[in-house]
Amino acid sequence: MPVRLATLVAAAAIVLSSHVADARTGGAPRVVASISPLHSLVSAVMLGVESPLLLLHGGTSPHTFSLRPSDARALDGADVLFWIGPTLEQPLQRILPNLRVTRSVAMLDAAGMELLPARELGDSDDAHHDHAAPYGGATAFADPHLWLSPGNAIAMSEEIARVLSQVDPANAERYDVNAAQLVQRLMTLDKDLRDKFSDATAPYAVFHDAYQYLEQRYGLHATGTVTTHAERSPGAAHLHALRASLASGRVRCLFSEPQFQPRMVAALSEGLPIRHAILDPLGSDIPPGPDAYFLLMRSIADTLSDCLRDDPQ
Repeated sequence: MPVRLATLVAAAAIVLSSHVADARTGGAPRVVASISPLHSLVSAVMLGVESPLLLLHGGTSPHTFSLRPSDARALDGADVLFWIGPTLEQPLQRILPNLRVTRSVAMLDAAGMELLPARELGDSDDAHHDHAAPYGGATAFADPHLWLSPGNAIAMSEEIARVLSQVDPANAERYDVNAAQLVQRLMTLDKDLRDKFSDATAPYAVFHDAYQYLEQRYGLHATGTVTTHAERSPGAAHLHALRASLASGRVRCLFSEPQFQPRMVAALSEGLPIRHAILDPLGSDIPPGPDAYFLLMRSIADTLSDCLRDDPQ
């Protein structure tokens, strides 16, 4: 190699290593969050430092999404990935070992989480309550929709701040202050939701069993689901049993979700005096950002309480 070319290559290597060192020590970390509710909490903790990237936009289902090239580029080289865990984002679990992600943080493993076991929601209150004890086993068997409890959101916020402070100690104080303010907002939200749901006692059915954490925290009464697994269509026997439950008159509302086809829900409730509304556990129509989690939870509370009240508006 000519002397001049060798000198230029060596100089470029020095400059490149200098930029890498700066990014790792002085610059904000490159952070990715998988779903919008989690991204919102990460955004709030990182406020004033940097904005994290959101992996799954809009109505993309975390259960069944296909990772696009742009998604892979967003993940590749990330300093931290915050996600719920393999029982929710199964496609992400498969691709993650092939990507250069420095640190992967699953919220299912975060300290302070109150986890519930995945359940098979039956057509009676007994089936609902029998499976509703806090989960103490391996997280592989936990219900992954844990963000629908503000109590878990508090634990997640504290874990996010702890991880970011380790990765980016220069901004640790900012993360801690932001997390403390976020926790105060979440505590206020929790109180407001408890008041909102105080008279929401009527039974209802949902498209898939995503709301157990909300139900347990606020005493709600889901009695059935359209599908028992988000990844596949329900069987004829299950749909027949659900239709019979809906026809009994006990169930006041049937909720669908924007991530799934509504035709099955329409067929199940056809001709029955049952109310219908749409619940979205991901907030697909809510702009991403620090306020998205609060807008999501209040939207779910409004939809549920309006449908379940005696005189729905």
